[in-house]
Amino acid sequence: MHHIVNPGLNIGAAVFFVLSSMLVGCSLADPPNRDKPFAKYDPVSGRLKELAFDTTRNGRNDSIGFMDGTHVQRIEVDEDEDGTVDRWEFYDANRRLERVGFSRQRNGVLDAMAFYREDGDIDRVEISTRGDGTFSRVEFYRLGSLARVEEDTNGDGRIDKWETYAVDPHGTSGQPRPIVTASFDDSFRGTPTRRLVYHPDGIGILRIEVDPDGDGIFQESATTRPGQRE
Repeated sequence: MHHIVNPGLNIGAAVFFVLSSMLVGCSLADPPNRDKPFAKYDPVSGRLKELAFDTTRNGRNDSIGFMDGTHVQRIEVDEDEDGTVDRWEFYDANRRLERVGFSRQRNGVLDAMAFYREDGDIDRVEISTRGDGTFSRVEFYRLGSLARVEEDTNGDGRIDKWETYAVDPHGTSGQPRPIVTASFDDSFRGTPTRRLVYHPDGIGILRIEVDPDGDGIFQESATTRPGQRE
């Protein structure tokens, strides 16, 4: 999911550059036979509504900014230039990137959405694992790294899988962290029935715990083998 966590190219900045160049009448010095920025205006108000432009400078307009005058509301990007949108960026009134949508299958269907905090750090990623428009998996981030996950694996609208990850406050942002626990609701009652506790390095299971009556108190399962690594 690294490509989702990292916003990547600041396309919003590209919109502002293109718009500024158009407003002041500056040439973008594109060679002949290359796409140039193309604007659409509201026929009644005269305000700018759309701005098509080329983020990669390869001669093809691959992005469209949907505007309210000089305010960019969202940007749609065809990253592989196959005619289908792969990425959606949404901005607030202060030009801050609020969230980014992705088509993980590159089929034009928005099946993942990354949300960003005011400081620009990733907050969470919501994913439609089946690509059906229902976002059944949520990844929560802390200090730029995955901290925990909640997932509805059977599509009944209730979380039945939980994961937690080690977060190092002194680590490098975006660096993958080892898994700490993985919990499962095998009876689909809405709370975990079984929990796997991993070794500190995240490799192999340290023990298996169970909570048969759903009171939130786990006990070590008799099936746990000391020190097992699977």
